[in-house]
Amino acid sequence: MTKEEALDLQTVVDGILAQAAGERSRIGGAVNWGDLRCVEVEISLINARVTVTIEEASPSALELCTFVAKELARRGYDKIAVRTEW
Repeated sequence: MTKEEALDLQTVVDGILAQAAGERSRIGGAVNWGDLRCVEVEISLINARVTVTIEEASPSALELCTFVAKELARRGYDKIAVRTEW
């Protein structure tokens, strides 16, 4: 993945987060909906696995992670791991 592709992925995740905010009544967990954003796209040098990190949500916000992962897959970004942190 190039730097440009990583930046594009970050933009896509931020768009999905805006969509999630509109559906927040269906997404449980501790989430600061006003400041949610993708802060990192990480690529493992060992297995090339891509992980996106979303800031301003509890590390246990599994419903948000699932929502983002499903939307990414629907948009053609398969096998992207999603992590949340404060």
